[in-house]
Amino acid sequence: MPTLDRDAPVPREAAFRCWNLGAILLSAIQASPQTIERTQSQIATQGVDHVILRLYNSGRSSLDTAAGDAKIAPGSFVLFDLSQRARSVSAGMTGINLCLPRRVFDPRVGEVSDLHRGLFEQRGQPLLRLLSDHMRNTRHCLDTSDTAQKALLASATVALCNAALTPASDSAHNRPAVTAIEIRQFIEANLSQSDLGVEALCARFGLSRTPIYALFEAEGGVMTYIRNRRLAQAMRILSGVEEGGSQRISGVAYACGYENLKSFSKAFHARYGVNPRDVDTAFRGEARRETGATLLSWIREL
Repeated sequence: MPTLDRDAPVPREAAFRCWNLGAILLSAIQASPQTIERTQSQIATQGVDHVILRLYNSGRSSLDTAAGDAKIAPGSFVLFDLSQRARSVSAGMTGINLCLPRRVFDPRVGEVSDLHRGLFEQRGQPLLRLLSDHMRNTRHCLDTSDTAQKALLASATVALCNAALTPASDSAHNRPAVTAIEIRQFIEANLSQSDLGVEALCARFGLSRTPIYALFEAEGGVMTYIRNRRLAQAMRILSGVEEGGSQRISGVAYACGYENLKSFSKAFHARYGVNPRDVDTAFRGEARRETGATLLSWIREL
């Protein structure tokens, strides 16, 4: 329960907004100076079995820990187990909350209650930086996401939380979430390479064919995914969304990993129902929807 500092002016921009993603809640906070305390009475009355993972974006705050008050630097995470008491003091802050049921945590994270009032800094922690970026980006996607997209975002967020909170001693055996993102980023960066395929991915990431196949099963297979990403890139270039690319059809085909114009034109027409030579700036809306599909594809595999 928050207690406002009565001597401090309440800023006009103070706000709390929450989105229900079905499996989790995400909320954006812009708070005036206040003290937040969770008491034993509240715990007994509410009876919730959830945790709050809070990302502090800006402002000055402190946390009551077993070792005394600790300053919370912007960019840090704090985990609050709602079945335990907690107290934090803020001189004004902005942040993002994730409310997650305890049951969603992977066993390798360990006993979540032991992380209560735990302070996690991003410095030297790439997985925490990844989670931080994901939470900020997700917050800006929610107003235009439908129910199905929100469910995918929730699944992605839970997976990243598990990856980020798994102890370092176990993290090498718990990399699927991060590896899935790295593989898709690698594909996106190497679409011009005509030999991009299963063998190249296996060699680059030290994996056998089986996990690669499993990763792209929902998209019709790895080669279907690569083909669709190449065609999406071609649509961006031809419609002018992506600057700097050649506007000659043959040049676009080669830039997108096709070795001959005929196979490129056939595949492009099969996907979009139009020949490459007929694409102009009127197709920019289609190109931008394809760009958004990249993020959603990553989300499904987090």
